Amino acid sequence: MTPKLLADLVLAVHAAWVAFNVLGPLWCWNRPAWRAAHVATLGLTVMFMAFTGGCPLTDLERRLLARTGPGAAYAGGFIAHYLEKVVYWDVSPGALGAATGAWFVLWLGIYAWMWRRGHPRG
Repeated sequence: MTPKLLADLVLAVHAAWVAFNVLGPLWCWNRPAWRAAHVATLGLTVMFMAFTGGCPLTDLERRLLARTGPGAAYAGGFIAHYLEKVVYWDVSPGALGAATGAWFVLWLGIYAWMWRRGHPRG
């Protein structure tokens, strides 16, 4: 596989990871088995952001893009790079980490509450 194709594959996995982190509650609401997976992906994301200051998927994609030619790799984070083009956000890594951590705590609390209350199918 070429580095560009591998970078595109990493991009697709990364986009799916972000989508599951953000939209996971819609999928997991009545699927208790998926709630643990949602909390786990959120927790891993928060840990990577807190302890490494970034995302290994972003680093891998940039390394692969750099192998395709000079100037192909982007600077900054995955979300900032791709969403900035859509909504013109100026997101600092610290703000993104704080928002991700708050999202994790929110859904961990909601799922715990659902489990304790015996939410239907959960």
